[in-house]
Amino acid sequence: MTACSAADFLVTLAEPTRLRILNCLAAAPLFVSDLVAILALPQPTVSRHLRVLRELGVVRDTAISPYVVYRLDPPASHGRLVRAILDAMRDAPHSRTERVSAQRISRAELSLRLADAPADVPDAP
Repeated sequence: MTACSAADFLVTLAEPTRLRILNCLAAAPLFVSDLVAILALPQPTVSRHLRVLRELGVVRDTAISPYVVYRLDPPASHGRLVRAILDAMRDAPHSRTERVSAQRISRAELSLRLADAPADVPDAP
């Protein structure tokens, strides 16, 4: 993350799609495909905004081959700003709906991936 003032940080976050992505990631770690489904936006648009958020240091990505999961990870220097923004969004009906969808989709994806995971210990005969 490049160092930036609080004002520059806020200007970058203020883009509506980025705010929606942050709102979803505050609820649960998600894959790009999850965000595309929740936000009803094209994948390139979501990926572009995730890249900006990652470069800003607000979002962290973790490879889970062959996928990448994204999670909220605000820098200590601006963590209070991010929390204040998310708190301000909390009561907006569309924000609440997207957070609930993020939680639901995240749990469903986790369940699917766990069901597909190979067992570590074979069943006893």
